Amino acid sequence: MSHSFLEAGFLSRIEGLLDALETRGKNSTEFLALCSEIESCMEGVSSDKVFSEQTVDVSSELKTRLERIISRLEVLEIYSTKQTDITSNLQKFIVDADK
Repeated sequence: MSHSFLEAGFLSRIEGLLDALETRGKNSTEFLALCSEIESCMEGVSSDKVFSEQTVDVSSELKTRLERIISRLEVLEIYSTKQTDITSNLQKFIVDADK
C-alpha cells in the first residue's frame, strides 16, 4: 500500500481518523484501535521510498492543512497522556484505600 502524504485521499483519511478520535465517549479499546490505525497509516507513508524522495513545492493551503493535522495530533497526545495519568492516579487511590 503505497501512499504519498500529499494525496488528498490520504490526508482525508487521517483527518477522518482524527475526527473519530476527537469524539468524546470512546472507550479505551476504541481509542487505541483508532490510534493504531493512524500509526499504521503514518508508518506506511514514512517507509514509502517516494516519501523520502519527494521534493515538491507545497501550496499554502496544503501547508495549512498539514499544520492543522499536526496540531490536532499534538492535542490528542496531550489528551491521551492526561487520561493515562488520571487512570494511574485512580488505580493508586484504589490500592491505597484498601490499606
